[in-house]
Amino acid sequence: MEALTSRGIAQRAEGGQGFGRLFTVLLFALFIVALLIAIMTGTGLYRALVKVRDQADDTRLATGLIANSVRAADSVDAVGAGKGPEGRSLVLTERLDSGTFETRIYAYQSSIVEEYALADAAYTPEKATPVVASERFAFSYENGLLTVETDDGSVQVALRSVRGGA
Repeated sequence: MEALTSRGIAQRAEGGQGFGRLFTVLLFALFIVALLIAIMTGTGLYRALVKVRDQADDTRLATGLIANSVRAADSVDAVGAGKGPEGRSLVLTERLDSGTFETRIYAYQSSIVEEYALADAAYTPEKATPVVASERFAFSYENGLLTVETDDGSVQVALRSVRGGA
C-alpha cells in the first residue's frame, strides 16, 4: 500500500510540474504578444507624429520664405503691389547705386514664384524661381501689418519702415 501511495504522490507531483511549465510558457507568450502590440502601437503613433511635424515644417517653410523676403527688403516705400501674369504680385523694391531692382512674388501655374528683375522690366515667369506649390496667393496691408495667404496658411509681417525704422 505504501508503494501505491508514494507512486500516486510522485505522479501528482509530475502533473503539477507539467502544469507549472505550461503556465510559465503561456505567461511568457502572453508577455511577448503584449510587447509586440505595444511596439506596433508606438511605431504607428510615431509615424503619425512625424507626418504632422513634416506638414507643419512645410507650412512654416512656405510662409517663412515669403516673410523673410519681406523682412529683408523692409525699408521706406519698399513694399508694394504690382500686376503679375495671373493676378496681383507682391513687389519688394531695392534701390541701389547701380539701379532700382524688384523682387516680385506672385502666383504662376499653381505655384508661388519669386522673380528678381530691374524695376522697369516686364514679368518673365519662366525665369522665376518657384517658392512653393500653391493655388492661392493673396496679400493685404493694413495698419503696418502685411498679411500673405497661401494654401499652406498665412503669415503676418509687421513692417518696421512704417514705424520709422529701417
